[in-house]
This record gives sequence, C-alpha cells and structure tokens, in this order.
Amino acid sequence: MPLSDDELRDIEENRRRSEREHAEFLARQEADRQARYAEEEARRRAEERPHSGPTW
Repeated sequence: MPLSDDELRDIEENRRRSEREHAEFLARQEADRQARYAEEEARRRAEERPHSGPTW
C-alpha cells in the first residue's frame, strides 16, 4: 500500500527535524570540547609560568 502525500510529507519533515537536531547536538558537543580544551590550555600555561613571588 503506497504512502499518502501527507505521510510522505510527515516523513520528510521528521527527517529534516532529525538532521537539524543532530547538527545542533554536534555543534554543542564541539563547542563544549573547544571550551574544555581552552580551559586546559589556560591551566597548563598558568602552571608553566614561574611565580614571581610577592608583589608588594
């Protein structure tokens, strides 16, 4: 039994929504990864910097 036009339209809308949500998920995941990397790099640079002693 062939699908109706409404069913085909629903399937296509669901596919597009799923693709968009997946792209948004990947973008959030990448942004989180970059933020963690930047924090780790800042921490590493701070640990490598020699302490200058008291500043008074």
